Amino acid sequence: MALDKLYQQLVLDHNRAPRNFGPVSGATHSARGRDALCGDDILVELVIEDDRVVRAGFSGEACAITTASASMLTEWLTGRSVSEFDSAFGQFEQVLANPGEPPCPLLGDINELRAVSAFPARVRNALLPWKTILRALEEG
Repeated sequence: MALDKLYQQLVLDHNRAPRNFGPVSGATHSARGRDALCGDDILVELVIEDDRVVRAGFSGEACAITTASASMLTEWLTGRSVSEFDSAFGQFEQVLANPGEPPCPLLGDINELRAVSAFPARVRNALLPWKTILRALEEG
């Protein structure tokens, strides 16, 4: 798979102009995610009310894949229930493990990240924001 397929237009757009980048005022949940191998270091912050994500954001330094994944995820997550995130996380892992399968309707544009599956070292970059949000939800 050519690198231009990995960094598709949508991924490049989310890297250049990440959505929900910056501190989240009044965050009720947060966690830091790091990848020592590549130097990614992100902080995710969430405002959760009545088991629903009211606001989601992230900050820090990260590669294009981690940034795009965090941007797409925080955009998708806002307004959804915590249980929807849990379901989506499992679906996202399946998309990365089985890129030949049809796109998952629940994930929408996030399906575009399936291209990273051809680069095993980059899969962990795509998963870092997801795992960090999971930790934030578990730790409160």
